[in-house]
Amino acid sequence: MYSTQICNSQIFRVATALTRPFSVLRNFSLFNFNSLKLESCVDEYVHVSTLAQLVEASSFAGPLNFLGGGSNLLLRPKIDGRLLHIGVEGISVTPFSEGKYLVRVGAGENWHKFVMHTLSLGIGGLENLALIPGNVGGAPYQNIGAYGRELSELVHSVEGFDLATKETRVLTKEECQFSYRDSVFRSEVIPHVIITHVTFLLGNLPLMTKYRDVRDTLSGYAREEIDHDLIAETVIKIRQSKLPDLDEFPNVGSFFKNPTLSKQQYDRLRGKIDIVGFSQGEAIRVPAARLIDAQKWKGKQVGNVLVWHRQPLVLVNCGGASATDFLDVAARVSDDVEQHYDIRLVLEPVIMGRDS
Repeated sequence: MYSTQICNSQIFRVATALTRPFSVLRNFSLFNFNSLKLESCVDEYVHVSTLAQLVEASSFAGPLNFLGGGSNLLLRPKIDGRLLHIGVEGISVTPFSEGKYLVRVGAGENWHKFVMHTLSLGIGGLENLALIPGNVGGAPYQNIGAYGRELSELVHSVEGFDLATKETRVLTKEECQFSYRDSVFRSEVIPHVIITHVTFLLGNLPLMTKYRDVRDTLSGYAREEIDHDLIAETVIKIRQSKLPDLDEFPNVGSFFKNPTLSKQQYDRLRGKIDIVGFSQGEAIRVPAARLIDAQKWKGKQVGNVLVWHRQPLVLVNCGGASATDFLDVAARVSDDVEQHYDIRLVLEPVIMGRDS
């Protein structure tokens, strides 16, 4: 469906006393490094596999950008300066208390493979987050969540490199300031801390089966048959039935966040549409998919962008779409929802770069 246009790349060896030399690729295409398969070219690309390489490669006079798994990223055609692709790997497990473990993992590890690895060790907790695309480093950055579980419930601490002080930092769960699809790493408070490792406190956790799709799918099983592995299998099947295959239909998962409303806003909304709300402290979160679907966007295609027919939160690249195409469709969807329900949808993916 796609053809990749590779920019003319030159490889330069950069010597360093701290670690083995790293490669700098110039005028590098990021087509294969973002799940939307958008054409984008960066001045300099560096794959970083160690903290020492990150320290050295980040000493750059021009603009610095950072890339993880590329699964929550909307790339414009041109990225200025140097882009560091964080590929720090490694997993270590340390007993914490009876049935609990501290699991430290590199930011460059694939998220789903990491989830399945912990389950293979008999350590539960992450099963509801199975099959989420991307790498581990992006998980705390946007506080991923699915099927009744949010990452923030399981994080012990996050390690990163502070570009301002040139020192490593360890942030506790509280210091990460997690909220719905957000964290301190996405804010202006410490935008200069690059995540290198995440430590989770896992094991000896209650099973999370309250989410409707999970509960309904498991309704035929006896309580004693349900375990962490079965929940993971269930979540994987649910995701595969609703969401497009990334290899065939490039996307970033949810393109919009679910709106969080006050009680008064929610009551007004229910006067316009039959919609279920979920309590979030004093606020109420409502499904953006319900609002988008009610405006007949599900299955609609505009140019090369398709609103997925099974899950209208997902926008798909049908071939040759650009970041501008996606933003235009997203704006039309948001305008439609706002006009009818007085709610403005917020985009979930991170936008990087500029138009040529």
